[in-house]
Amino acid sequence: MKKIDMHAHYGVWNFPIPYCGDADSLLRLCEKHDVAHAVCSSALAILYDMEEGNAELADVVSRHEQILGYVYVNPNFLAQSVAEMERYLPEEGFVGVKIYTGGYSGVAASAPIFAEMVDEVARYATVMLVHTGSDALRPLAEYAEKHPGLNIIMGHAAAQDSDSAARIASTHPNMYLEFCSSWAGNGKVERAVEICGAGQIVYGSDMDLIDPAFIIGMYEDAAVSEEQRQAIYYNNAAQLLGL
Repeated sequence: MKKIDMHAHYGVWNFPIPYCGDADSLLRLCEKHDVAHAVCSSALAILYDMEEGNAELADVVSRHEQILGYVYVNPNFLAQSVAEMERYLPEEGFVGVKIYTGGYSGVAASAPIFAEMVDEVARYATVMLVHTGSDALRPLAEYAEKHPGLNIIMGHAAAQDSDSAARIASTHPNMYLEFCSSWAGNGKVERAVEICGAGQIVYGSDMDLIDPAFIIGMYEDAAVSEEQRQAIYYNNAAQLLGL
């Protein structure tokens, strides 16, 4: 079944992962798993240098139709992040923004500087992928209410708290779940479909940090209809991206 991967990455990670980190690796995985488009953020931007990483990704996006881009922004560097959005979002192939809570950015979703960053993102983009843990759910819901034109994808669906993420999505039409994770969790997908509906779930794999087969298996094993699976794999993302 054709897919749009809404959570992919370009570049090398600080893990010993063989045969990954370049465009050929991404395109090979896209072909293997019937992925029409992989929407990527830059590993280099996330791990080390926002500006260099976004520039590297922009070069790849310009040369490969199948690879789309998220501009990575960092709430620690508000002015520079705004400049990055102004530079790349007008370019063909860039479709949204990626931001981290905690972890690599060290900034909680509830922090004032994070809220300022979201305000700026809402001025420039309509899609924002957020690395989401359970502590981010309430602030993200507040941002969704404040910015109804910004579609917020909860990356990893708050991991082990995905039922709570689904309940929040059920009351916020501009919030979406995406389930890539190193913990598959039997039953997560079908419970989310029951709580918020298939229309607020998109497919993401975390490739090539994680092999898509691991995540696809979670969706294929889920007790959902083919129509619901098609919405999750492709239709919802296509609508968000205007494809």
